[in-house]
Amino acid sequence: MPPHPHCHWRGAADWKSLGLELSTTSDEACKQFDALLTQIVNHYDDETVGGAAGCIEKMFKADPEFLMGHVVKLGVSGQLVHKDPSFAQDIYKMASLAQQPHVKLWERKHAHAVQKLCEGKPSQAASIWEDILVDKPTDIISLKFLHDMYIMNGLSYGLRDSLARVQPYWKPQLPFYGDVLGMYAFGLEETNMYSEAEKTAKMALDINRYDAWATHCVAHVCEMTGRFKDGIKFMMDTENDWNDNGLQCHNYWHTALFHTESGDFESAYGILDKHIIPFMNKNKSMFSLTDAASLCFRLEAEGYDVGNRWLDCYNTSKDHVEDTVWSYFDINTMISCLGAKKTSDCDNLISQLKHVIKENIGENAAIYRDITLPICEALQAYDDSNFDLAVEIMKPLKYHIHRVGGSHAQRDLFNLFAIHAALRSSKPENQKYARHLLMERKSQKETPLADRLLQRLVDAHGSS
Repeated sequence: MPPHPHCHWRGAADWKSLGLELSTTSDEACKQFDALLTQIVNHYDDETVGGAAGCIEKMFKADPEFLMGHVVKLGVSGQLVHKDPSFAQDIYKMASLAQQPHVKLWERKHAHAVQKLCEGKPSQAASIWEDILVDKPTDIISLKFLHDMYIMNGLSYGLRDSLARVQPYWKPQLPFYGDVLGMYAFGLEETNMYSEAEKTAKMALDINRYDAWATHCVAHVCEMTGRFKDGIKFMMDTENDWNDNGLQCHNYWHTALFHTESGDFESAYGILDKHIIPFMNKNKSMFSLTDAASLCFRLEAEGYDVGNRWLDCYNTSKDHVEDTVWSYFDINTMISCLGAKKTSDCDNLISQLKHVIKENIGENAAIYRDITLPICEALQAYDDSNFDLAVEIMKPLKYHIHRVGGSHAQRDLFNLFAIHAALRSSKPENQKYARHLLMERKSQKETPLADRLLQRLVDAHGSS
């Protein structure tokens, strides 16, 4: 990826001049911190600075006790203190550093927020970051953490409003201005403000055409408004701007969704095999696993043989069966294990969810009890061809599924799951329910998928 527009890394005085004074006196630590943030916000490794890992190493070499360095490193780890004693020590060391008298109040709040996050209390962490932004509205660190938290929690209005509140403070000359526009665009899209979302995302792309998050936002708009041909053209026209970025797998997933919805399964398979699975096999990231597994599920539900691709998904997910960090990850892990016919791993994942519920561990306990565990059990029922039970489980969850997190496009997997289970049900009332869900889909956007499945319903059960 070419250098980001912001690549003149800021020293201590630069941060102070923006009202974001850091407690370290090391210019080098501040500059490496800036380079690290730029890579995190933009989902890429800048080889010219040694990538994110190189920046972390140089940052702590310059100042081993640089609090905000520890905040960002630990905050993006995706780990929880109750799962790893060594990680817990790192968190509480950070908390201790935050109590030093020279530490600024906003930095201390950041440390407290990351501690809450890693204790499994993301809503409490989000409240602290919101509080920081009242006093520090140009704090990209709070904005980025909040953006990720609201995606994890499925809180669309938080995604939008956390950015809307600070827009007047962000000026074009500020570092990360374009990135903030791209993030705001995604919040607008997730709250159905599609025209404004696309306009804002394209403003971000005018600043930096390599902004893969803004590109991804335009893809979301096309997906949610049924503009599949426009989406395919846009993604292909811009492919070389985002195909060496950390979001490349996810953006290819969006492209494959356009083809899947349109009924061009061969093109979707081509993207899966050429881009998504190789990226997942190389990086072993759970984010890429969700792209691969959810696409495999969609294709298989349409009647196409996914074959050994399930084993690719399983080989990434098998080491995460016991993670219990995020519901959307857990559910896609279940899908992978079911697809690969790894029954013992499925049972283990169910046991892990039940353990979190029983021990009331963090905020996940209630989400797992109400949503995640039932969905995983519905998936097991579906895999066992007990479609009636799958429908029975999924119906009351319909307006609560946002709690598993992810975007509307990602959670559409669960809408499609309910539709396919109802289509396959032996009960006439469930078949009618499938018809209603498909008509609902048609009312929201142009959808060849709904037309296909409605015809399948007629062919299998008649038109009544």
